[in-house]
Amino acid sequence: MNSTRFNLLLILFLLISLEGYSQQVNAPGNWEKSWQMKPGIFRVLNHGQVGIVDINGKLLVPCQFDQVYDLTDDGYVRVLKDLKIGLYHLDKGLILPAEYDQVWPFNGELAKVLKNKKMGYVNKNGLMVIPVEYNHIWPEEDGLIKILKDGKMGFFDTSGKIVLPAEYQQIWSFEEGMARVLKDGKMGYTDKAGNIVVPPIYDQVWPFKDGKAKVIQSGLILFIDKQGKIVEAPEQQAPKPEAFSDTAKINQSNPPRNNQGVNIGNERFEMQRNDNSSEFIIKHNQKKKRKSRSFSGHLASVNLGINSYVDENGNENVPSGYSFMELNHEKSVELTVYPVQQDLKLIGSSVGLVTAMGLKFNNYRFDLTSPNQLNDTGLDWFPTMPENAEISKSKLTNLFFTVPLLLEIQIPDGRNRNGFYIAGGIEGELRLRSHTKVIYTSGASRFKRKNKDDFNLNGLRYCYIARAGFKNVGLYGSYSPVSLFKNNKGPELYPYSIGVSFNF
Repeated sequence: MNSTRFNLLLILFLLISLEGYSQQVNAPGNWEKSWQMKPGIFRVLNHGQVGIVDINGKLLVPCQFDQVYDLTDDGYVRVLKDLKIGLYHLDKGLILPAEYDQVWPFNGELAKVLKNKKMGYVNKNGLMVIPVEYNHIWPEEDGLIKILKDGKMGFFDTSGKIVLPAEYQQIWSFEEGMARVLKDGKMGYTDKAGNIVVPPIYDQVWPFKDGKAKVIQSGLILFIDKQGKIVEAPEQQAPKPEAFSDTAKINQSNPPRNNQGVNIGNERFEMQRNDNSSEFIIKHNQKKKRKSRSFSGHLASVNLGINSYVDENGNENVPSGYSFMELNHEKSVELTVYPVQQDLKLIGSSVGLVTAMGLKFNNYRFDLTSPNQLNDTGLDWFPTMPENAEISKSKLTNLFFTVPLLLEIQIPDGRNRNGFYIAGGIEGELRLRSHTKVIYTSGASRFKRKNKDDFNLNGLRYCYIARAGFKNVGLYGSYSPVSLFKNNKGPELYPYSIGVSFNF
């Protein structure tokens, strides 16, 4: 599929998706604003606080929160208060106070939560099953949840019971009911009940296959069963260096004629022979140090795209009274420049963090043709114009200072070079200035006017970013959960953008 066809399909998909939000039904009752979340369920705004009511006007979630979202079919909804997240149930009430940095959707009976950079799990009653004290928690697999704490791994079961304490440097996936574990540089096996069936005494172990596994201990390659018993004799035994002296000579009457030997690890065992004598000599091989490849991200770039805004339901129709803010999308252009970047390697040369500082220009091109389309707010935005003016161009322009932080994963191509990449993260933005611009004609004259103001726009915001591409060309998208305007001082609109990037 060529890029043109892909772009057309993407635009068609977005238009179809947004069509589902086009019908707006008002909630019963006297509310400042209302949005339909699901058939018969409405989000409502009262005195600057958000709640939920049903089709009969019954208050399901009190208007006590800054935002409510992600209502599930079984009645769970996430609530936001002072930039902290909690969980509310339409029947049970507030089951998890709004004091968490993130609350993930339920996976089965459990939901992962984040607080002060630590993770845990809660159940559907809001009870803490796994305490919030772990650096990372993996999704449940086969009834077990792998956790990471202070660089060590372990297991919980879904009831919150410790199955395997966090004492291991690594725990691999289960195969044939057994998982490999690494502790203090040695490897062994655990079963799903957390029993260390084979103690970590081996230098290397492989997954079980047909009830047996290959292991290495002291240079011997063995096969063991699931009880740790040896079931096959050594496949190979490395020569023991201590069996040979550095000068185990048979006869030194003649100098050596040729050298034959074998390399084992860092040692080379050589036999030197001549007509009447031979000797074993041990030499230490000097390994050349490999130069570690550095990680280089794909953030220093010029980014060109379109920008727009949506309401909480993803509807691009602006609220009532702000029709002058309807956009001409193809002319609403965003330009972002990140001159330089800073990289931090995490795993090899393919995974790392990348950050930068840059400037972002947002141009919102309005579909405005006459001053009669302006309400009181719009009249404050633009210079005074005659009523018969014909507007040919009008826009709002913002300039931001931006600092993104992204985790980037690079995918080697067939030549083992990191050509493809995907990245995601967050970007902080500080608004430096804003202005509106209008070009209109009145009579036979043409006028161009600017108006510099803050227009009650938020000065600080953040957005989520996703980027992907190949080598120096890519695609990007961003969305900000922070409204374009200050609370109750403008329409509730959330900016997003999509476009292409060209790396330096």
